[in-house]
Amino acid sequence: MAALLPGVGTADELDTLQFRAGQSFQHDSNVFRLPESTNTLALPGRPERSDTIGITTVGVLLDKKYSLQRFELDVYADRYDYKNNSRLNFTSKNYEAAWRWSVTPRLYGNLTADRREYVDNTADLQNQGQLNRRIDRTTLADAEYDLGGAWRVTGGFFSRDLTNSLAATFESDYSVRGAQAGARFVFPSGNWVGYRFKSGKGEYPGRTLSTVLASDFQDREHEFRALWAPTGKTTVRARLSHLERSNDGLAARDFSGLTGQVDATLNATAKTSVTAGLVRELENYQTNTASYYAGNRVFIAPTYKATEKITVRLRYDHGRRDFKGALPGVVATGRRDTLNLTSLSVDYQVLRALKLRAWVQRDNRDSSAAGLDYKSNAMGISALASF
Repeated sequence: MAALLPGVGTADELDTLQFRAGQSFQHDSNVFRLPESTNTLALPGRPERSDTIGITTVGVLLDKKYSLQRFELDVYADRYDYKNNSRLNFTSKNYEAAWRWSVTPRLYGNLTADRREYVDNTADLQNQGQLNRRIDRTTLADAEYDLGGAWRVTGGFFSRDLTNSLAATFESDYSVRGAQAGARFVFPSGNWVGYRFKSGKGEYPGRTLSTVLASDFQDREHEFRALWAPTGKTTVRARLSHLERSNDGLAARDFSGLTGQVDATLNATAKTSVTAGLVRELENYQTNTASYYAGNRVFIAPTYKATEKITVRLRYDHGRRDFKGALPGVVATGRRDTLNLTSLSVDYQVLRALKLRAWVQRDNRDSSAAGLDYKSNAMGISALASF
C-alpha cells in the first residue's frame, strides 16, 4: 500500500521552501489480500491477516522560479510500522525532481526524475502471506516547439527501472529505455489534439532466454491524446493507444492491442464536482497459463466542498480483467477477475499549515481462478503539517 499522506504537493508561489511532517494510522482487515478460506497459521511465519499500520512522514518541498526556468524538488520518507507483522516494517525513500526549462517562450520542455518505493498489496504472489515492495524509478527529458499558429512538435527520451523485493512475482524486475516524438494541434480555444509515437527497448536483469521466459523485449506505441473543454464547467481528456510488445526469441509472449482512458470532469456548482471515466488496460503478466491481461474499468469520483475547510471525496471503481497468452502446449485457464474498490475520505484544513484526514475503503476481487478471491476493509486517520 502506498502512504496515505501525500508525498507530492505544490507549494504556494510565495512558499519557495516547505518542510512537512505527518503521522497516520490505518487498520486493514486483510493485509495480504488472502481468500477467506486461507488458514494463516499454516503459512510460513504465521502472518496475521489483519493489522494496524503507523506511517510517519517527513519531507521537504522546493519550488523556485528563475525567469523562464522553474525548479521543483520534493524529497520525503515514509516509515511503516506494522503492529502484528513487524517483519514487514520498512522505510521508503522517495523523491520527485523537475526542471521546467524554457529557452524562449516558443521552445520549452521538462527534465524530470522520480523514485517511489511502496507496498504493492494487490500483486499476485506465488507464496501467500508475503508482501512485495516495489521501487519504481523514472527519468524523462522532453521538449516542445511552437511552430507558430496552431502546431507544436514534441520529442524526448525516457527510462524506467522497476525492482521488487520478492522474486516470485508475475511482474519481474525490468529496465526500459526509449524515445518518443509527435505533434499537437492547439485550437484558439485552448483545446488540442495530439499524436505521439513511443519506442522502448527493455530487458529483465539477470534473466536468460528460455522456452518460458524472455530476456529482452521491445515496445512500440502509437498514441492519440485530446483535451476538450466544451464549457467553462466541463473538461474532457482522452488517450487512445495501440501498444505492441514483442519478446526477443519468445514470440509466444508477444501481445498487442488498444489501451487508453477517457474521463470527464464536471464542476456542477462552486462546491460540487464529479469526475468519471473509462479505462482500457493491457499489461504484461507472465505465468505458464498467461502472458498478459486485458481489461476494462469504469470509475466515478464526486467531490463536495462542504465548507472552506472541509472537503468530502467519494470514489468507486469497477473493472474486469481477462488473462490471455498461454504458452504452447499449456491449457489456458480462461481466468477472469472482477474488481471493485470503494473509498470515502474527509479532509479538514484546520489551519493553512495543518490538514487532517479520515477515510474508509472497501476492496474486493472475485476470480474464476481458485485461491485468488479476496476482500479487504480498511480505515485510517492522518495529520499532515507544512511549515
